Amino acid sequence: MLRVLAVEGGSFRKGVDKKAPAAFLFAEGIRPKRLIVKWVEVDGLDATERLKEAIKEGGMEEGVIIAGSVPIAGFNLIDAKEVLKEHGLPTVFVLREIPDKEAVRAALIKHFKDWERRLKIIEGAGQLEEVVLAEGERVFIEAVGIEKDEAKKIVEGLTIFGKLPEPLRLARMVARAISRAIS
Repeated sequence: MLRVLAVEGGSFRKGVDKKAPAAFLFAEGIRPKRLIVKWVEVDGLDATERLKEAIKEGGMEEGVIIAGSVPIAGFNLIDAKEVLKEHGLPTVFVLREIPDKEAVRAALIKHFKDWERRLKIIEGAGQLEEVVLAEGERVFIEAVGIEKDEAKKIVEGLTIFGKLPEPLRLARMVARAISRAIS
């Protein structure tokens, strides 16, 4: 059974909240096994460290990481190449829409002194590729440390309802529920 670590950030109030919850849901296939919640800085650069902590705490030595996007909590970024290098775990990012690369670049330049570093992390997530799911639903994936065909099969196999793989859908629900509860 494929071991999965789904990562999703919760919502936050721009200019008000300094941190946002991030849900790290461990699953075997579509079956949830363990949940770890950590706090990440809004627009910080600690998402990768929190992910690596969750990997260690969850004892994940093999499997795949699935995340809703490279940035969580604003522009706090998951550096999938760093995670692959340190833990040997591939990452598949599952996006509902194609991001506007020029708008992202412009926002990074406008708001961050370290925009080049952040842009390099985003660009390091690989090339977008469309995946057509059952019932014609479309998502876009980026993959690090895993072939695109294998990443597609994983996303297709874990997606039952809607556009998101089940572990990711559950992680998103948890992160958003925590955000609503604290706001």
